[in-house]
Amino acid sequence: MNLRSKIFRGSVTHQRSSPAQHAFTYPMTFFGFDLAELDLIARQTNLFGHNTRALISLKDSDYLRGETKPIEQQLEKFLPPLQTGERTLLVSSPRYFGYAFNPVNFYLRLHNAKLLSAVAEVNNTFGDRHIYPLIQLSEREEDTWTASCAKDFHVSPFNDLSGEYAFTLKVTEDTLHLGVDLHRKGGRVMRTWIQGSGHSISNRSIRSYALLHPFDTALNSMPRIIWQAAILKYRKHLKVYKRPSPESKNTLIDRDKPKKGSNL
Repeated sequence: MNLRSKIFRGSVTHQRSSPAQHAFTYPMTFFGFDLAELDLIARQTNLFGHNTRALISLKDSDYLRGETKPIEQQLEKFLPPLQTGERTLLVSSPRYFGYAFNPVNFYLRLHNAKLLSAVAEVNNTFGDRHIYPLIQLSEREEDTWTASCAKDFHVSPFNDLSGEYAFTLKVTEDTLHLGVDLHRKGGRVMRTWIQGSGHSISNRSIRSYALLHPFDTALNSMPRIIWQAAILKYRKHLKVYKRPSPESKNTLIDRDKPKKGSNL
């Protein structure tokens, strides 16, 4: 059976223009998982597991509120289905050897080739998780949609909470370009995007694009973040902002509060 899920080989880019210029690009391997196909992928390749141990694995509890129920069910609270025939593409990096850190995941709600809505799920290095539901999308050009919203979650210690995010989501059958720009006082101060070309998921493609490039996966996200933070602090001398206590209702996990259902 042909899968709609893909393994993507591409890159991630960050560009700062204020208060100091700084930019980097890293090669990146990531996945676009059709949420209805997770168990099917696990049956078709022994290198991937869904809620089980495997070289590469995806756990439902790694997403949204951290609950064990299926991701699709968790997501319905934030993106209720609008019409029959919809599907959800989760753009993320699975666990590699049991570990992953995803600074951002995207949930793309599609009907045929049209993007209906999306959720950007942001994880910071402090252990908090926040979502930006993107319900009002504007189709800018063929296969490209845009949305905007106020920033209300602390991500980088080198940015405060001010500003507005502008999202650009370009989605085709075999390519993805997902961009997030930060604007302040009418000007763009930072651009970030991830882009890649998709390949069928199989044991062979997992070996070729993930296992043979382990440092281009979610295994290396945290070391890359730490390295870039050191440059911004010690070489660029950017101001460091302390983590404020999350106050938004869209913050799903606050490190200072136990998860729902926790006995702690």
